[in-house]
Amino acid sequence: MRSGVGLMLPGFWLGVLLCLLPLPLAAQVMLLIPGHEGQQFQAFREAGVTIPLTSSGWVDGGQMLPSLRGVEFDRSPEASSRVFYTLLMPTERPVSMQAEWLNLYLDAATRRHPGEPVILVAHSIAGVVARYALVTRKRPEVETLITIASPHVDGSMIEFGDFFWQSPLGTYTPLLGAGGMQRLLELYAGISVNQPGNILRWLAHQNHPNIRYVSIIRLLDTVVDPMMQDLNRVANLRGRAEVLWSPAGHALEASDGTLLAALFLERIRRD
Repeated sequence: MRSGVGLMLPGFWLGVLLCLLPLPLAAQVMLLIPGHEGQQFQAFREAGVTIPLTSSGWVDGGQMLPSLRGVEFDRSPEASSRVFYTLLMPTERPVSMQAEWLNLYLDAATRRHPGEPVILVAHSIAGVVARYALVTRKRPEVETLITIASPHVDGSMIEFGDFFWQSPLGTYTPLLGAGGMQRLLELYAGISVNQPGNILRWLAHQNHPNIRYVSIIRLLDTVVDPMMQDLNRVANLRGRAEVLWSPAGHALEASDGTLLAALFLERIRRD
């Protein structure tokens, strides 16, 4: 009996010690995709979203940029298990074109971080862009889609005209010129009520990949109806998305970074 106990003790205490040691953070790559009012990759940075992420252990991988040679990174990679990037997107262009750009960024991220799971965080209409990319091309590296104040249901824009004047974009609308206004009309025609070729209506009936979905819903949003920001209202995603309520308006805020950091810290603890 003693010999048996003696053989068991080392394994038992080894298990106890392993439980007490801090677990290594899972390797993850996060892409922060700006919506229309964030015309450039600086949207998440200027709002302060990236600060809580770096404070919680995420490494700022910098910006991903298009070039004649393809996608470029503005800094060398750092050794880290969790890294995020901001993207430069053609935010005035139609959803399908933006999805092509997003696929190029995903390809580049996969080459730089082979085998590591990717998290997409999309603000406003970028949530529609991300969904379009996911249903039109297999992206096995993507494990999570988080949308912030995104219009997921047909008719979720409160008023097409109000969108321009109630959002920061309204300040710049007179400066866009005829060409810029035409691009905006092409972009938002795809998610306006009763428009032919409505992208939201089409997306609702597409097979979405079996990944984690999270809707961050803005309670005080005057641009996108808060109830229509819930991914669970999409026919093909009903009951599959987690919902987080945020007491804020449509624009990005530093608190989004705190929410993202807490969201994935909690996921690591549960795993």
